[in-house]
Amino acid sequence: MKRYNALIIGSGPAGIFTALHLERFGVDKIAVFDQNCYPAGGLLNDGKLNFDHRIGLDLDELGIDPKTAREYIQQIKSVLTGFPHCRQVTFAKDNEKIAGWERIARERNVQFIGPEQWHWGTDNGKGVVDYLRGLLHRTTFLLGTEVKTIETGNGMHCLICRENSGMAEYAGPVVLAAPGRKGAYWFRDVARTVGIHNNFGPVDVGIRVELNRKFYDPVSDVVYDPKFILRTTRHQDKVRTFCTNPGGRVRIEHYGDFRLVNGDALSSRKTANTNFALLNTVMLTQPFSDTTKFGQMIAKQFHLLGGGRPIVQRVGDFREGSRSRQATFESEIRHFTVCRATCRAVPGDITLGLPARIVDNLWEALKTLDKIVPGILHPSTLLYAPEIKFFDTHFRTDEFMETNIKGIFVAGDGTGKSRGIVGAALTGILAAQGMAQRYLGKDKLD
Repeated sequence: MKRYNALIIGSGPAGIFTALHLERFGVDKIAVFDQNCYPAGGLLNDGKLNFDHRIGLDLDELGIDPKTAREYIQQIKSVLTGFPHCRQVTFAKDNEKIAGWERIARERNVQFIGPEQWHWGTDNGKGVVDYLRGLLHRTTFLLGTEVKTIETGNGMHCLICRENSGMAEYAGPVVLAAPGRKGAYWFRDVARTVGIHNNFGPVDVGIRVELNRKFYDPVSDVVYDPKFILRTTRHQDKVRTFCTNPGGRVRIEHYGDFRLVNGDALSSRKTANTNFALLNTVMLTQPFSDTTKFGQMIAKQFHLLGGGRPIVQRVGDFREGSRSRQATFESEIRHFTVCRATCRAVPGDITLGLPARIVDNLWEALKTLDKIVPGILHPSTLLYAPEIKFFDTHFRTDEFMETNIKGIFVAGDGTGKSRGIVGAALTGILAAQGMAQRYLGKDKLD
């Protein structure tokens, strides 16, 4: 059995920033585990940064005030923007154009947020991971090492791992679990065997909208990734835009027995389109509260409907209540050639796979957004489904991200503590403080 002072599961932004700050505290012998050579998630895919405490964070959940959050965000910014290919794409300070969009949105009872944003693009994803790893000098990366389970006792925690050569065990006084969204349900199952408490949070279910970028450029030229948030009039549900990619592409992501859509953008090559997610936040209560299974049921239904691939529908067909068909998908008469699809999804009817309430909410949101940014509902606009953000496994922690099991901490999107790179990094910093002060005999950083 090999011993380390700190064991970190996951090499995404939460895990990396935990290791960075542990080293700043003077901690050595840190081990970071990841079953892949590079982490999944935002570091590798797109690399969009929102330096604003209103995006990707629940300050009440974390127990910090806006001033403290801004201080942490500045620390994170100083690290991430040091990557040579990271460039600023939204200048939020004293921006009159952003104020103008806020006023236009407010007229429609929609909240508009234009945060300071930076971006490095999917084609620079591996480069930024290598850059961040290069900042660590007392941390060992155990890549290609799959953590199977956690055993705990006698003030120590042991990770049982599968490596190329077989099984191995690693022990330490503190463990951080930062599994990311793809590892969220693995860790939830492991946590239950250890006795870590968790509950269900909301899940975001929706579509990815792709349109000719000329319609969205008036707003995305001002705010690279504009945030529109509204409450629907019929159901009073929250719908928001997320992850806008000017000149980007729509992609298919594999999640075992189903597929989801997502979007990204390259730094070096742009398309003629813009895409963004439109998400309906769903919270369930009694008698069925498992938002994980709810989201997976929807995803699996689309998997069946699309023959193993997501479904795409033209707005022109959607308006008429007709499914999109391959024979008319590129119809010039219907003006469908204004937007050429960047993703090979299956033409069909997205309403067959989404609950009626969600369809109502998404359609109301699209009509409202079209009044703010005319052209969103051009007949050629593409609606891909499903897009689902599984942030729904939530762990109860104290202010330093420590669970009810002493010495086991959580951070990042996969544990319900953040949404996005900057938020995940901030929760990693909080966890590092608790790990260092409570178990490793280190004082708080100035």
